[in-house]
Amino acid sequence: MVTILLLFVVQCVFTVVVIFVLKKIWDRELIRAALEKLETCNASPEAKEIDVRSASKISEEFKDHIESIRRRKFVQANLNIQQDPSLKGGIVITVGDLSLDFSLS
Repeated sequence: MVTILLLFVVQCVFTVVVIFVLKKIWDRELIRAALEKLETCNASPEAKEIDVRSASKISEEFKDHIESIRRRKFVQANLNIQQDPSLKGGIVITVGDLSLDFSLS
């Protein structure tokens, strides 16, 4: 009986770890896809604001990539990056009137 209970607990812990890792991978892929779309979008270069909302903290690598896109395509825009607990995963990028929603909400 104890062995079965221990096996059950180990399986539960393993399942939680797998789900956590898969969510992290999924978030990275959603952010990567959103940034690719931002690179090729037809948003106005005169946009004044770029708002980035993400479910989890954005890595420095992605922050640098977003800043690089801002410097190349949206020179006048201010960049606002924030975590949004209402998102279950992914990212939402708003540039002027354009909204790129790569979130799980």
